[in-house]
Amino acid sequence: MRHWHSLRGILLAALIVSQAALADTAATPSLAGTWTLKAAYDLHKDGSKTFGFGPAPSGILMIDRDGRYSLQIYRSNQPTHAIDAKGVRTDFKPGEIASTHYGEVSLDPATHSVTFRIERAYNLRWDGTVQVRPYMLSADVLSYQVPQQPGSDSVAVSVWQRVKPAIKGAP
Repeated sequence: MRHWHSLRGILLAALIVSQAALADTAATPSLAGTWTLKAAYDLHKDGSKTFGFGPAPSGILMIDRDGRYSLQIYRSNQPTHAIDAKGVRTDFKPGEIASTHYGEVSLDPATHSVTFRIERAYNLRWDGTVQVRPYMLSADVLSYQVPQQPGSDSVAVSVWQRVKPAIKGAP
């Protein structure tokens, strides 16, 4: 009889742990899938927006079920330079032409933060960094703010739309 009570206690404990794990999984939305860029802009402290990647940037964010990701944002199909008011050619900074990086990503719904563990990036200062960004996720639209860069009065905002799977049963 004692053996039965011990076994019953172990099974009950296992059930409680399993239910807690399922509840935790259900509480954390999945980012797995393919996302396309809807918008990328800089939000200034005064509320104004500027568009460092141009008016119509493109991009893709791919995240697997294990949280491995690859992200690319590219400037609109426009020249990589501009002509200022005096007619002088001004080249865009590399960061205004593309933003690409890969690594691992995870969500924390309790703090409304998304964490990018960046392994490699086009911006060499980001290699090996961890960036925690506030996010909003509504249905299949994800937006987040990139940490403010030194000397900037703005935060970069990225807005992504999840692509519906073309193959039934795909994540």
